[in-house]
Amino acid sequence: MILIFSDFGVTGPYGGAMRAVIGRRSPDLAVCDLMVDAPDRNPRASAYLLAALTCEFQPGDVVLCVVDPGVGSKRRGIVVECDGVSYVGPDNGLFEILIRRASHCRIRVIDWQPENTSPSFHGRDIFAPVACMIASGEPVKLDEIDPALRDIPAQSWPDELSEIIYIDSYGNLMTGLRVAPGWQDRDQVILINGQSVSAARTFSDVALGQGFHYRNSIGLCEIAVNCGRADQVFGAEIGTVVFARSQK
Repeated sequence: MILIFSDFGVTGPYGGAMRAVIGRRSPDLAVCDLMVDAPDRNPRASAYLLAALTCEFQPGDVVLCVVDPGVGSKRRGIVVECDGVSYVGPDNGLFEILIRRASHCRIRVIDWQPENTSPSFHGRDIFAPVACMIASGEPVKLDEIDPALRDIPAQSWPDELSEIIYIDSYGNLMTGLRVAPGWQDRDQVILINGQSVSAARTFSDVALGQGFHYRNSIGLCEIAVNCGRADQVFGAEIGTVVFARSQK
């Protein structure tokens, strides 16, 4: 399966153009738009979100990742294989957290592009074809590199990010903090914009209109309001800082 992770959104031609390339080159491959509203032009926040979404992947999958504000610059295109899953996209930090957390990792630079490649749409012209080649077992020119030699600005990023990294259509706030099962039993509170939010297991465990934080379906700490919008209640946006502390 090819899974697409991008910040293209649902409007405009970009996502459709990439899917068209995949459909023409590899019509028998299953394709899934896993996420088309990743943090807008924000590889840093997207890196933590993508790493959390590894629970959706299986060995042999190819993940086509395009959050690429530096498209057309000197940044390289790479293929990162982490624990049997191949990720294709820009070397701009998007894969940094995946690489750190993987048990086995291989990184290769894409040394291929077709004639008349658009300098502003490598997702369509380079990354989508390469994803098809890998998923179909076709040869593609890739140069092995030492992970330590990656030319990215991400080495100083923390292992977990105490910020809001995604706001869904309901106004729920995903953070870059990972949560172990049972965290809600350890009296943890989250501080956001001067407000304190207690833990709960799920929405129905709190009153209507009450804010809480919980371990979401991909293992991240998420802040929500039962039948309300946490982004409005807490005045939050992508990049808003949060703090975790114990009540004891």
